[in-house]
Amino acid sequence: MNKLSICLFPGLSWIKTLAGLFLLVSGTVSRAQQLSAGNTTIFGAEQMTFFGNHNFITGGSGVQPGIINTIRTSPMGILNFAGTANTVSGADDANHVDGYVRKLGTTPFIFPVGDNDHYGPFAASGDGTSGAYFFADPGKAITSKLSGGNYPVLPAGGPFPATTLNTGLAVVSTVEYWDINGANPTPITLTWDANSKVGALTGNSLPKLTIAGWDGTQWVPIPSLTDVVSVLGGASDLSAGSIKTTVSVVPDTYTAYTLAARTTPLPVKLVAFSAVKEGNTILLNWSTAQEVNADIFDIERSPDAKNWIAIGSKEATGETEVLVNYEFTDIRPLSGMNYYRLKMVDMDKTFAYSSIRSVTGEKTATDLLAIYPNPVSDVIFLKDASGLSVDGNSVKGLSIINQNGITAYKSNSFSAAGVNVGNLPNGTYIVKITKADGTTSSHRILIMK
Repeated sequence: MNKLSICLFPGLSWIKTLAGLFLLVSGTVSRAQQLSAGNTTIFGAEQMTFFGNHNFITGGSGVQPGIINTIRTSPMGILNFAGTANTVSGADDANHVDGYVRKLGTTPFIFPVGDNDHYGPFAASGDGTSGAYFFADPGKAITSKLSGGNYPVLPAGGPFPATTLNTGLAVVSTVEYWDINGANPTPITLTWDANSKVGALTGNSLPKLTIAGWDGTQWVPIPSLTDVVSVLGGASDLSAGSIKTTVSVVPDTYTAYTLAARTTPLPVKLVAFSAVKEGNTILLNWSTAQEVNADIFDIERSPDAKNWIAIGSKEATGETEVLVNYEFTDIRPLSGMNYYRLKMVDMDKTFAYSSIRSVTGEKTATDLLAIYPNPVSDVIFLKDASGLSVDGNSVKGLSIINQNGITAYKSNSFSAAGVNVGNLPNGTYIVKITKADGTTSSHRILIMK
């Protein structure tokens, strides 16, 4: 790999935009396109990397001097943003990357992508995520080149007919789409502006808006919610805003992404959701600005943001267009990290998930289990920190493991009568306890008869 100072071309005014940065080039060195447009072009199979935050400042003398062009056809050109380059400023219709951008690292990042004189950023946080924006009908999947003429159908697998829809979708955009790639799960955020015609797409009903992905045969809805405040700033409305998946998506799952309208609006327009610690409990608050045929809110909790259980529910107001506030208290949060989400269920049992909130819980007396007696000759019992005996309502599993790592005893239940260990040889053992909430703890005991 060669490292070159960008000031190889000190006579070009656009170089000032990148002063103080370096290029990391794979293969042959990327070349500066000295055409009437005044753009920088990263040619096929070439890469350029920014190691610092980038500010698009108009330079050069062409019609679109602020655009960095990467060749879209395979092998494509790529503009990389390193793990140390996490913010971009000054991007707009005249200043962006026309082509593919890749982000390294897991910091949430707004990809400054566009197509000709249309800015169409998306956001993601998965390491190695890359993507490009196409201001074109996905049913044709053909966009024009900055240098003139058209690209072929892109990406591979297109075109993506707007008439081939999952039953959950009423219509998909014929204005724009994104090619987003990557193997690491990430929430994905798409943005829109007046050119996106979201009002016409949704029948002026923003709650119908969703993200759709092309799964190889049809467009399917991806669970997503409109951001109250857009990732680009300002409130999301029909003229501009952003929408984010409520689940992490492996970008490679779908060949293309676009904005779409559901057949029915989401039952709830969620405008706020928070989780805060209050003593030994965690208080959840959320607010809705609109409910349409809403039924219930299920409150779900997870120790790892992967495995979820319902810990309670609240009835929805049902039909309202005014602000409604809700709260729920988790009286026995998990030790360590607690993740929460809302499952917003409609009367017809369709549902959507909220974004995830996390709070660190503290260990309480009931979290601290002890085994007695220890050493033990026959039967072991469990007690909490207050000295009270623990029965099977609190514990759903217990394993006893010897010094060779072999499980000598295992049960999916636990009785207040304890566990008889009198038949086990003398020695040191590890007792692993699984609580009813899914958390585990390990304890060392000595069996001595």
